[in-house]
Amino acid sequence: MNQTRWVAPLATIALALSACAGGAVPQGTSPADLPTLEAALKRNPGDAALMTRVGIANYDAKAYARSRDVLNGALTLNRQNYAGNVYLGLAFEELGQFDSARVAYRNASAVARTDQQRGEIDNHLVLLTRRELRQAARDAIAQEATLSTEAPKANSVAVFPFRYVGIKEELRPLARGLTHLMVSDLSKLSKLTLLERERVQSLVDELQLSESGRVDPSTAARSGRLLRAAEVIQGSVSEVTGRTDLRFDATVVDAVDASVVATGTGSDQLQQLFALEKQVLFRLLDQMKIGLTPAERRDLSERPTADMQAFLAFSRGLEAEDRGDYVAAEAGYSAALTRDPNFRQAKERRAASQRAAIALQTPARTLAGLSPEGGLGDNGPGGVAEPAGATGGTPAGGATTLRNGVLNTIPTVGSALANRVGGDNEAPDSRQPGTRAPLPEVINDNPTQPGLAATVTVIITRP
Repeated sequence: MNQTRWVAPLATIALALSACAGGAVPQGTSPADLPTLEAALKRNPGDAALMTRVGIANYDAKAYARSRDVLNGALTLNRQNYAGNVYLGLAFEELGQFDSARVAYRNASAVARTDQQRGEIDNHLVLLTRRELRQAARDAIAQEATLSTEAPKANSVAVFPFRYVGIKEELRPLARGLTHLMVSDLSKLSKLTLLERERVQSLVDELQLSESGRVDPSTAARSGRLLRAAEVIQGSVSEVTGRTDLRFDATVVDAVDASVVATGTGSDQLQQLFALEKQVLFRLLDQMKIGLTPAERRDLSERPTADMQAFLAFSRGLEAEDRGDYVAAEAGYSAALTRDPNFRQAKERRAASQRAAIALQTPARTLAGLSPEGGLGDNGPGGVAEPAGATGGTPAGGATTLRNGVLNTIPTVGSALANRVGGDNEAPDSRQPGTRAPLPEVINDNPTQPGLAATVTVIITRP
């Protein structure tokens, strides 16, 4: 049989079946498609792929609650829906439901078929964490009346961002670096619970505190209550007039009554900055009556790097990271590693900044595995596609792949027709349920054109 004799009728039949199935639904998922998509969903309420398109279109239209609800329904029908899981996470994120967003992203990572997809999810989780911290700060401020009456967490300490008081702008980032160093050191003590530096910084940013406000004990106490910290450490770095030394002042404030618990002061040359920080730290701990084990004292004596310029570059990275400039942060951490390749904290933060920078440049559709044109692509709502080069078979979640590698994301009458086309070559009982047999081989039965083989591509979909 010459293939060209049956291809045209088959295509005609497929189009007719698609039309009978309720009309064409656009493959794109823009807000402009919403009326058509919602109407189609009413006619086909159990269509998981269509539900996913409706959810994505609602997300694009900023109807996040509707997007969440529809996508939850789609995932009830098909948990392997990669795009659905990603967009559900995005919808939860916009609704401020960060715990649920994190669960959705983990589910997406679990059904991802490539390391690239899993990497993109991991990158996005870095941004999610920063967004969580900002929202937590806003929530704390909104609930200040309630939080001010709650007892703080026992032995919890928040280190307020230190200020830089001086005229050398190139040294300003050191205040951020010293804050990080103080948090790192105190976190080594088993008797204390340290709040993350980023959490405290987020609160400071939300409160929009002035420089003077950041050294006021009453302000420190207020911030401590908002963070539910028992004590707050605040201080400043300044230049000693007429000398090349730096002065470091720190104060421990009781978050309940704003009383000063301990103070520490020291001055030394820039190259002795780490020794200066240790000097002030041990004075504070002594006045706080926190005993140290030999192991803790040894751990506190460790320095992050022996290169002061590396630490200054690291501090610039922290400063850039706090303002959300991850490209500049990565550059700062890279500069630190150029001077000291063994600077472990610089390595860790550079990796996180790289991931955040990539995530910021990754559109939602790319994160969800959708095609640039807005189509469902290889990771559409029917499930996750077979790896590149797959020929036949059924991907996870019920999606069907024709032999030419095109994904039909919605099993339909058209899919059944394609199964029938491929099913003539073997007995029905020889295949697993839901699988598709190979399409028939192309046969050249035209003796007048030896060696000529016609390749026919049949794509049957219900949009």
